[in-house]
Amino acid sequence: MSEEKVLVQRFCFEFWWIVLLRGIALTVLGGLLIAKPGITVIVLVQFLGAYFLVDGVFSVFHSIKGRKYMQGWVWGIFMGALEILTGIIVFTNPLVSTIVTASVLVYCVAFMAMLFGVLGIVTGIQVRKEIKGEWAMIAGGVLAIIFGVILIMNPMASMSVYLIVMGVMALMGGLIQIFASFQIRKIGKHGIEAFAE
Repeated sequence: MSEEKVLVQRFCFEFWWIVLLRGIALTVLGGLLIAKPGITVIVLVQFLGAYFLVDGVFSVFHSIKGRKYMQGWVWGIFMGALEILTGIIVFTNPLVSTIVTASVLVYCVAFMAMLFGVLGIVTGIQVRKEIKGEWAMIAGGVLAIIFGVILIMNPMASMSVYLIVMGVMALMGGLIQIFASFQIRKIGKHGIEAFAE
């Protein structure tokens, strides 16, 4: 086994659980948004702030730890820093954050959705020879881009529709990440060759 494959396998073995935790958090967020679309905007903003903060920390940690193993790790740090900044702004200015949610946060979410979509498509294309199920990453990326474009085109859409759409996207993204985490775990245990079987 080449040194590069050994490094990838070690990385997958040590950090697959981070992808799993992110997927679970995103799935829970999606379920709450679908089940209770009428929750107050303040609670939603605080919850999103907490998610952005936690997910941002995971993104930065994951990218720094994985810089030896993956290309484009700087983008992971950039995305994580953007999420952390968003989370801090929400917690330090809850009232202001709530007021600007209808405009600034919508554009922020749209931008992040499109960026996540592009990264998901690129990652899916890059790993298509190594793992099965890469189509889920690519499809999730395309849906995220479409969602971002819709938000930019109509940022003042009704809040309940916005929350339900956001919940569906979060739920799908979380399930995709959970699925991917077990694929990553399999690579960590058995190596990339396990997917050729």
